[in-house]
Amino acid sequence: MLNNRIHQKLLFLFLPLMALGLWISTPVPATAAEGSVAILLSDSEAVYEQQASLFNEELGLPVQVFNLHGDLAHDPNLKKKLFAVRPSLIFALGAKAAYAAKLWTQDHQDIPVLFAMVLNWQHYKLLTGSSNIAGVAAEISPGVQFVNMTLFLPSIRRIGLLYSPLSETIFAQAREAAAVLDLDLVAESVDRSEDFQRAFKRLEGRVDAFWLLNDPVVYTLENVSWLEGRCLKEKLLCVGQTQNLAKMGLALTVNPDLSQIGGQVAAMARNILLHGQKPGEIGVMEPIGTQLLVNSKTVERIELPIPPQVLDMATSISR
Repeated sequence: MLNNRIHQKLLFLFLPLMALGLWISTPVPATAAEGSVAILLSDSEAVYEQQASLFNEELGLPVQVFNLHGDLAHDPNLKKKLFAVRPSLIFALGAKAAYAAKLWTQDHQDIPVLFAMVLNWQHYKLLTGSSNIAGVAAEISPGVQFVNMTLFLPSIRRIGLLYSPLSETIFAQAREAAAVLDLDLVAESVDRSEDFQRAFKRLEGRVDAFWLLNDPVVYTLENVSWLEGRCLKEKLLCVGQTQNLAKMGLALTVNPDLSQIGGQVAAMARNILLHGQKPGEIGVMEPIGTQLLVNSKTVERIELPIPPQVLDMATSISR
């Protein structure tokens, strides 16, 4: 059983790298693709602009940038301007840009769309009814999350989880991954943000760790603020999926390495534009880089018995 569990953990960790071989390609002259690639930003946020820059550097093809400035109605002519460059592909950054690209290309399924930086992308049904869309998830898969959690604290056997109907797909993936890794997933469904605290209290004494989903019902500023104090009170390992949560006070976050996403999407774009791969053949890929961020002050306060060699695995340690 132990050897099998180790095998399953390694499989979850290396599956993204195995998938990497499906789309990494050797360089091809830029003249092989016609037209400009359009980058559509949801807003002028540094994280979007960073990914756009990385994508541009890696792609090696003509690129033009368009910006929604946080509102689909900000520039009513933006769609017209974007289509005027006859885009060979659209790279959408953020949920608003991804949703706009889906709407704008419903009658242009010949234009591939790649998205990134969309939290809980399943909620937006980006692939439904569209054959031209693919992307990179903004979250590490449940299996990889659980593996990193158990490497950090090997005694974990029961993981608590609150989810809404908006995260049914993620919950199903988490349940399957937990079964493979011989873990118990103790889950409660919530329909309203106001139900979070009551549902969390029902997990008390039943779990070894709590996993916070990027669920729009569950993940609110009020709930996160309350969760930080509750985890300290119960001396419970609480794990998030965005790096800011470790800075805010959660003990651990497991999230994508943002420095690699732009390059990952660029490789996907080159395979589509230069090698004829279809977005439907790619789907939504796992981020290839993982970051493990630890708040050492919180770890001390909840008295987690974590050896120094385990902390050495962390990408970053804050207080």
